[in-house]
Amino acid sequence: MDRVAGADESYLLAERLFGMSAPIQYAWIFPAEPDPAALARFGDQLAAGLLSRKVVPAVVPFARHRWVRSPHPPVLRIEPEPVPDAEIGAWADRTLRTADLDPAAGRGWQLVGTHTVSGKFVLSLLISHMVTDGQGLYNAFAAAHAGTSMSGLPTEDQVRGWPRVRADLKDSRTALAEAATSAKVIGTELWRQRKAAKPAAAPKAAPRSGTAESGSTLAIVDVDRHAWTAAATAAGGTGASLFTALLGGLVRRSGYPLAPDGLLKVCIAVSNREDGDDRANASGGVWIRVPGEIGPETGLAEIRALSKQAFIEYRSRDDKLTENLQPVVRLLPKAVIRRLMRAVPGPDTTVSNLGAAPDSALEIGGQRAESFAIRAIMQGQSAAERRRQGPAIAAWAVEYDDKLTLTFFGIDPDHFGDAEQLRKAIAAELDSWGLAGTHW
Repeated sequence: MDRVAGADESYLLAERLFGMSAPIQYAWIFPAEPDPAALARFGDQLAAGLLSRKVVPAVVPFARHRWVRSPHPPVLRIEPEPVPDAEIGAWADRTLRTADLDPAAGRGWQLVGTHTVSGKFVLSLLISHMVTDGQGLYNAFAAAHAGTSMSGLPTEDQVRGWPRVRADLKDSRTALAEAATSAKVIGTELWRQRKAAKPAAAPKAAPRSGTAESGSTLAIVDVDRHAWTAAATAAGGTGASLFTALLGGLVRRSGYPLAPDGLLKVCIAVSNREDGDDRANASGGVWIRVPGEIGPETGLAEIRALSKQAFIEYRSRDDKLTENLQPVVRLLPKAVIRRLMRAVPGPDTTVSNLGAAPDSALEIGGQRAESFAIRAIMQGQSAAERRRQGPAIAAWAVEYDDKLTLTFFGIDPDHFGDAEQLRKAIAAELDSWGLAGTHW
């Protein structure tokens, strides 16, 4: 699929309408620098694959823009000055926050490394979410590891002239047909849900003193994987449900205002990528609404059951409203799209469990990462926007060897705008489950 569609187009619209971008970071801590030649091959292989993309605008109304191969593959950059080992986390945070990516122009990712004073090596891959998602990156790493990276995307020269117009005309017809089909589904779903009561949004708390324009916060924590699994099992759940509970506990602990019905709204990321799927993004999300208190005393059975039911419904989502909005919304005037995107309420928290990392994501040039983290942020949102729309906090989890690495992005400025308070809250929430974490 070489069209900018689905989530790709949503990220493109957010960038063009609001100046918002979503860089992803994959960060590795190696005990020593990988073989330089192998490290360079790793970067070259990534550049040869589907990560190197550029947007070519459509020339026919209603056609979707097109992905082509980027003519600007990045070059591995290693910073000359080593960083203290105690500042690895700060270096990773700074590298992520200063990401300068322009995926539409073909500069969709960067690869940056640094040494530490003790001789370790830290590597950061920054990539726009418009270009790929978590599973897409895992696939790219596997191809790079095997030396088989390749791109099936056309070059810009291959889509010029009359073939470009002809292809856009065909895609315009396809897009209009999909919109018509989706409009019928939306009408049916709205009629079915016409009597469903929607809880009113909770009034936001007044900004705390000194936090009106405060920034977002970041944290990375390593947890013992076996202890995590044991805690989840003891509470009648799985590692995934414990992850959801941990985030729910953080939201409730922060005092973040929920809807009047007291339900905690959680969005859980879902991968829809199949074998041979070369889309930039192939992910979605399910929502669950968790009532009451969340913690070891209540266990994980309810969260596990709610999640399981949500996944079942998602897999049979032919007539679901949200899954059919995008083909219709994309045809609306930009001013209307802007209002709609600002009006869509977010969840209270989002959780992305990327499961067990494959060896191809952990090993580069004869070195295996001793710590590995995955996360993303949203750039370009003001404090007022982050306060209004949600989520309040987002988190990611990845398992490997004897570790589980959790990453957190505190978004709401009034309840997650203080980095030290976020660290303390994470430590307290882990402790409530009988767990301990080590911050980067």
